[in-house]
Amino acid sequence: MKIIINNTKLLFLYRICLFRFVHFNTSNSEMDSIVKALNIKNRKKRITYIFDEAINVLNTYYSEDLCQFKKGKCIVQREQNLDRVNGCCRLCPIVTDKGCPSVNIACKLIYCKRALGNVKLLKLNDIKILKCLSIIQRLIILSDTFNTREEVIKDLYYGPLYAIPRGLFKEIKHFIYRIKNKNKL
Repeated sequence: MKIIINNTKLLFLYRICLFRFVHFNTSNSEMDSIVKALNIKNRKKRITYIFDEAINVLNTYYSEDLCQFKKGKCIVQREQNLDRVNGCCRLCPIVTDKGCPSVNIACKLIYCKRALGNVKLLKLNDIKILKCLSIIQRLIILSDTFNTREEVIKDLYYGPLYAIPRGLFKEIKHFIYRIKNKNKL
């Protein structure tokens, strides 16, 4: 059985297991990635595809170097002559000497006003492919800062019973990290 999708209004229905054996099509080119995601029947592969497509949307939208890095320092770090380098304004615990190893939607949605300049800040609702996820999964994506790609996908797959305790533990750990490194501010 085939169903044609041309808008995102009923996407929440298509996630029901009843549609597991249905193949989706579209005549709308903007819906191609959404239809492709709905046609992936393996849940973990679908979540991974949606995550990767959302990252592609963010990278395309913010294609220029908004933070204007030079010698590992963003524009704000250079203007204020800060010691911190590699671009994390929030003392990220996973940042390395070579920059951020993470590919994370929540971190990519956070830019300071100075970096954005005249560029419109992209909101979670502006990324259409994320409508294939449940509301709880979208909240998990927003709260999963300072995590690697694999950790975020695992949180999305296992859901809030896994993500909330792990998130609280990481927040406490990050709080302690910030206190220890307060003299670096």
